[in-house]
Amino acid sequence: MLRIASIGVAALACVSPALPAQSSPQSRLLLPDAVWDGTAAAPARGWAVLVTGETITAVGPLKDLTVPKEAERVDLRGTTLIPGLIEGHSHLLLHPYDEIPWDQQVLKGGEPVR
Repeated sequence: MLRIASIGVAALACVSPALPAQSSPQSRLLLPDAVWDGTAAAPARGWAVLVTGETITAVGPLKDLTVPKEAERVDLRGTTLIPGLIEGHSHLLLHPYDEIPWDQQVLKGGEPVR
């Protein structure tokens, strides 16, 4: 099963605990199996995400990133990182509402169609 993780800043709390206040923000290098940037047809393998403090500072092929020596490496094998949260559902079987009203289709329609 493919696991997908969001690379939005809010989602980073799922990856690691909150950082204590410090003079220079800590860097984390996220190392998933793949990263999908939201524009390519398929996720890119061999990519990484560099996060400094609460900011994503670099995304791309690991070999092309300048990573601070002190950066914590976060192993995310088995995941594909995606940008932010995506709401992607569809109502394939609904008719236009001027053809059949929404409440008739959704509230009163047969369970297999819902």
